[in-house]
Amino acid sequence: MSSEPQFAEGFDPEQLRPQLNGLQDQGWRLDEDKIGIKKTFYFRSYFKAVSFLNVIASQSATKKHHATMTVRIGSVDVHWTTHHPRGLTDKDISMAQFCEQAAELMGAVQEGQGQKCGPAT
Repeated sequence: MSSEPQFAEGFDPEQLRPQLNGLQDQGWRLDEDKIGIKKTFYFRSYFKAVSFLNVIASQSATKKHHATMTVRIGSVDVHWTTHHPRGLTDKDISMAQFCEQAAELMGAVQEGQGQKCGPAT
């Protein structure tokens, strides 16, 4: 990552760093405070974007670890961080990895290929 992440107290940075680097290769970036990771996923339809969000929400409920997500017409912004203890943890990393798997299953596309708002008809 471009600068040093802030791992939560009690978590071994040397164990988490290789996984974090792997996520960076997939487009994940540190948030502004360097205590979480974020990525935007793109989809060809609003329905697929919302379906992706629901898959993540379901897994989040199971793992008792929730992201901040924003849905747009053809994209979903996902942000993972841990509040207690504050900082980046293995939960954030494993849920980001889950997002990658879910995005592939839901047919995520590259930026610019997602659905955009068209002109009013």
